[in-house]
Amino acid sequence: MRVGRGWIWGTVLLLAAALSSPVRSAPAQKRLAFLVDSWYPRSHADVIGTRFLEGYRVGDRAYPSPVTVGSVWTESPRPRDMTRTLAAKYGFRVASSIADALLEDAGGRRLAADGVLIATREDLPERGTAPSPTPRLQVVREVLRILDQTGSRVPVFIDKMVAANWPDSQTIVSEAARRGVPLMGGSVLPYVPLDRPLRTAKVEVAVAVASTPYRAFAIHAAELLQGFLEQRGPQETGVSSVREVGLGYWSLPDRDRWGAKVLDALIASAKTRRARAPVVPAGLGPETTVVLIQYVDGTRAVLAFIPRVFDDKEFLLGAQYGDGSIATSGLVLQGEPFDHFGYLVHALVEFYTTGRPVAPIERTLLTTGLIVTGQRAREAGGPVTSPPLTVSYQVPRRPP
Repeated sequence: MRVGRGWIWGTVLLLAAALSSPVRSAPAQKRLAFLVDSWYPRSHADVIGTRFLEGYRVGDRAYPSPVTVGSVWTESPRPRDMTRTLAAKYGFRVASSIADALLEDAGGRRLAADGVLIATREDLPERGTAPSPTPRLQVVREVLRILDQTGSRVPVFIDKMVAANWPDSQTIVSEAARRGVPLMGGSVLPYVPLDRPLRTAKVEVAVAVASTPYRAFAIHAAELLQGFLEQRGPQETGVSSVREVGLGYWSLPDRDRWGAKVLDALIASAKTRRARAPVVPAGLGPETTVVLIQYVDGTRAVLAFIPRVFDDKEFLLGAQYGDGSIATSGLVLQGEPFDHFGYLVHALVEFYTTGRPVAPIERTLLTTGLIVTGQRAREAGGPVTSPPLTVSYQVPRRPP
């Protein structure tokens, strides 16, 4: 059988073209500068950072991460810090400073990161107001300085509250906005599905309950509450006053107006209620914290922290509506390997790959304001209305 020259030369040309064409490869992973307190087992650095390195789960589905950790700076490494061990395993760089984590060259002209994730330590003070500048403001200002130096505007996420006082929190949000730096923050809780959906229209009072200490978990319950309550309309207009009443909640003359039936129903329905735990205030300790929140538009809300009544991995959420009906829901956070953090990482992957916040930073600014003002109200023993938390923002539409 004879093969024509034309066919042979055509085949040669096709092979040459194929060999000379650039090979299409998968897009390079986005690199994060990961600024943490310390990367030790079960820390936020661990449950978030490891998912960027190894992939994550959302419900029953596993995802590879198109975003990875490029560098890690540890603010105050603990004895069990694993940063160097993980760097040897995964190939990220251990940085000596925030600048070293963000910059590619010693001259400081090129950014080495496609995004920044801040999970440094920021605690509410035991009493009084955290002095300014807070550690968080100092970290963010150093990040913004480097972005200015390199002319870069990469996405920045702040884990949990913005800062430990209200003025510094406002400063962080305004300084990022002035530069056009995409900023996002908050807790994992608004991204974790509730055990059953709650209707958001015509809410008169919403209640979130946790069986945890206020200082450690207030931001999580506040984010759960606000993530739900903001859906009552297209525009959030903020809060006019905050009052902390503690155990006095159960003797309020207008307790029903402040969600008493909702709170009682929530505690009674707790899936993980401890054996012989009280559903009534008898036996509750002075650490019980109940914050009453009056929104500008007339909506009311309650944040209640009642330690040791039910398991601290459960967060309860309920509402009372204009027709008097009540609905309850909540969520139970998973134990090890803490796969509920996959929901947050999934949202952050979208943020870092598109540059658009999944949730507005103003939500976390408002929740930060709620918890620091709630603490001040507890010390003051009455309502705190100055400064008013009139944080306004457009509410993002949630997928159906």
